[in-house]
Amino acid sequence: MLALAACAAGLSGCVFIPPVLDAGAHEDARSEVADVARSLYGAGTATTIEDYARDADEALARNAYVHLIGYEAYANSRDDGAIGRLQFRAIMPRSVYDDYVACFWSEFDGMGVAASPISVDAAVAHDFPCPPDAQNIEPPVDTSPVFVVPEGTEAVVIDVLSAAPADVTANDIVAEVTERMPQPTGPYQVAYVPAAIVVDGDIGFAIGQGGDCLLVKRTDAGVEVVHAPSILLEPGELGCRPDTALRPPEDLQAPH
Repeated sequence: MLALAACAAGLSGCVFIPPVLDAGAHEDARSEVADVARSLYGAGTATTIEDYARDADEALARNAYVHLIGYEAYANSRDDGAIGRLQFRAIMPRSVYDDYVACFWSEFDGMGVAASPISVDAAVAHDFPCPPDAQNIEPPVDTSPVFVVPEGTEAVVIDVLSAAPADVTANDIVAEVTERMPQPTGPYQVAYVPAAIVVDGDIGFAIGQGGDCLLVKRTDAGVEVVHAPSILLEPGELGCRPDTALRPPEDLQAPH
């Protein structure tokens, strides 16, 4: 306060001396940022720092103190697997008229925060000087493809399989369905690639994955949409595959 008073008085040689770091408020701010960074750990779906920026923006919608002010992608792969860092500003109220402001960065790899999620706060949230022009930022728009089974595909597949000649090939089925299948209409949507199989005159057809999987078969009994628990249609299980459509019903029961 003496330094401020001297400056106010216009004394020559005045040098502003910043207030002493509020250690308690600083660690509270660091803890808030570290908790946000830890909350992004373990998803396993992020491959870029932009992915984490979007995840952080969603998480911070529920946080009154921490704001995303920047992100940085690492140009080269690092030995520890880190792909980039997020920059945060924490604004911690100390009184009705006074806030404590501090900035921190956290590194991320393919699983989440690069430090162990059980690491101390200082290993997760690292100090850096707050930029004078720091502003809350909007995360970049996700333009990665969104794979879908277009609406109306089921009717097309049933029609194609119903009309297919006895000597039809799997390639014939896929080509005709692909040509007639409706185009996706949502932002960045891309249709899954269909697949078919012909076994002893029976036809199996599949498009999609997991909960968004369409299975259809044609046998001597006719054309039928095949239903199965979505967990069985995930990669690593039976999968959304044309041979799955031809499996006997007992193979497509929900696991116990």
